[in-house]
Amino acid sequence: MSRNSGGARVIVGILLIVVGLACGNLLLFAHTLQQIAGGPVAASFVDQIRALYERLPDHLAYLGGIHALAGVAALGLLLLSGRKTTEPRVEAATESAPAVDPTATALHLLALLQTEGRLIDFLEEDIDLYSDTQVGAAVRSIHAGCRKALHERMHIERIFSAEDGTEIEVPAGYDSTAIRLTGNVHGQPPFRGTLQHSGWRATNVRLPQATPGPDASVLAPAEVEIP
Repeated sequence: MSRNSGGARVIVGILLIVVGLACGNLLLFAHTLQQIAGGPVAASFVDQIRALYERLPDHLAYLGGIHALAGVAALGLLLLSGRKTTEPRVEAATESAPAVDPTATALHLLALLQTEGRLIDFLEEDIDLYSDTQVGAAVRSIHAGCRKALHERMHIERIFSAEDGTEIEVPAGYDSTAIRLTGNVHGQPPFRGTLQHSGWRATNVRLPQATPGPDASVLAPAEVEIP
């Protein structure tokens, strides 16, 4: 809206300048012609133009046509330059805003946890068939791999630094998305209660963008060894 109004003001300004130059040129030409001819100089601009037309009608049309052509040429150059400068901006804005699929990003993170820690293998396994000792030994390697995958791609910090079971105060204006109140909640904050879980917050996330093309639903390809 502002770009269109600004262009319209520029066009009107150019037309006014062209008309002003044309009128000034005609006035100067008429005044000079009357001085050369030795006749009386007309007082008003209209009288001078009328006297010029009576003496040289072809020259008057010629001068007016030149100024009209100059105005049309200036207007055409303005429109052409404006089109050339705006079209690449539209293309650049379109190319720099690729669509982001949140589902593909989540699946990509799950695939990373599978690659580093075999998380899906563990979650899909029926661990009731194994003893606690066997499960504990397997969890140690899964824990190390998934922890490494997360820490390489984001920083995870506690929302509350206090240990679980500590009595804390929830201040007024607290973030309800980061703090969930349970139990006997009534009145207005600040509240005092027992910290059941310190919560987690992810910062400095560095997840690679999922590239279009491959099937994002394939979290881990099947492996076949050919003898």
